[in-house]
Amino acid sequence: MLSVASSSETIHKGQILSTDIDYYNKYVCIGSTDGIIQIIDSEKPDLYSPAIQLQEHVGPVWRVMFSHPKFGFLASCGADCKLIIRKTDDEGKWKVVYEYDGHKLPTTSIDWAPYKSGAIIACSSVDGTISMHALNNNGWSVSKIPNAHVNGVNCISWSNELFNNHLLLVSGGKDNKIKIWRGQIGMWSVMYESDNQLSSIRDISWSPTPGLYKHVFASCASNGRVFVWGSDDYFDWIQTEIDPDNMQKQKVSFSRFGTMLSVTMSGYAVQLWKPIDKKTWMCIDKSIANRKMLDRQNKNDNRDIFAAII
Repeated sequence: MLSVASSSETIHKGQILSTDIDYYNKYVCIGSTDGIIQIIDSEKPDLYSPAIQLQEHVGPVWRVMFSHPKFGFLASCGADCKLIIRKTDDEGKWKVVYEYDGHKLPTTSIDWAPYKSGAIIACSSVDGTISMHALNNNGWSVSKIPNAHVNGVNCISWSNELFNNHLLLVSGGKDNKIKIWRGQIGMWSVMYESDNQLSSIRDISWSPTPGLYKHVFASCASNGRVFVWGSDDYFDWIQTEIDPDNMQKQKVSFSRFGTMLSVTMSGYAVQLWKPIDKKTWMCIDKSIANRKMLDRQNKNDNRDIFAAII
């Protein structure tokens, strides 16, 4: 069983939508429907290290994510259609170093590419496009994958591996499809496209390391079905459904070393799964957030958060 190492009260007045921990497990970043991003130092008591609040977004912050420490960035996206990237200055204060507002509808997800490829971040949007932002000597450059998914892109995730020196990105959309993109900045093509699933793809996560298959990612659909996708060649994918009798699943995420898959359920339950063989996954732990946290949340917390921005 897992145990709680530490806990902290947040100042958020709305539902928490996204959290991330930096590479060294020192800072916890939290995004919320109230438009506030909170950064907590996990190594110091609240009394001596009050939480940092960032309020550049207007409306819900859908995703927050730290980059690799080589770059030291903190990125976020939100219902205001923006991608915002920050970095600490000489005084340790988080300052905006890049802001993009070129999406026509809310941005839904972000993900940093493998750090060996440079500082590159992808951003998905309800407008159906995926924007790619790369840091170079002249600042940030941007390109787009147009018409990535009909009716909007919900989620994206990078592979840590390259295919013939090309980056790989998996995306899920409201067209009930999953697509794998290969290419370089400004030049992208579909490497794989799934048949229509039964409902839109809510979340997706590419395993950072090979497993029983050479390539593995997990998807979660709005109907609560979670599949683990495995392939040895990027073209033929085998689907394995996790816990088909329970349709309360909301999000999926692989651990840093790809050995476990966490599945977030409705009602703040979290299940941890590990592979037994190529067709079998076993639930090894389940934990539920404490009652105090539940009591402080809005009664509508278990709704599909992407439904609010359509």
